Amino acid sequence: MMDNTVIDRAIPHLAGLMFTSPDKFFDQTKAVAGQLASKDLPLLRSRLHADLPVPENVDQSQLGLTGWLSACQYTIFEVIYHIGLPAVPMLKEIAFGEYDWIQANALDLLTRFYMDGKLPIEIIDEIDAHLADMRYESHLYYAQHLIALRRKDQRYDKQVIQRIKNQDLHEAIAEIMEAG
Repeated sequence: MMDNTVIDRAIPHLAGLMFTSPDKFFDQTKAVAGQLASKDLPLLRSRLHADLPVPENVDQSQLGLTGWLSACQYTIFEVIYHIGLPAVPMLKEIAFGEYDWIQANALDLLTRFYMDGKLPIEIIDEIDAHLADMRYESHLYYAQHLIALRRKDQRYDKQVIQRIKNQDLHEAIAEIMEAG
């Protein structure tokens, strides 16, 4: 189990790489995740809303109102992704629980696990079934994730987007596509 002070240093460092050395971000995130285990998941989850320090080499004027928190959350979810399937129960709690703006991040990881062949198609059906109980913001943020994933891999269109029947999600996708 990794010490919380190590996590509290690693997450800001990794998040800072998105701004200072984006080409190193994914490799270093994967390396940090390689030092963690499923028993570290509660600690990572506890940091999703933590006020972690901005490294000195990051230009804070680039961050906006919630930019740093969003960068840290994105980083934590990338670390969780590399921990793998032991994270699924926690991801489902976040994705299908009470509204939180990180819901879409959890939906994103569950979707990526499916596309990686690590989860069966039923996870997409489960996501679809829960979308009806989610707020518009979750639909919008998940739609943004799906559009970005589809840009990288067209299989997302048939295997995920077309399989999901929730009309609110499809309207969110259309809204984003029309905007630009």
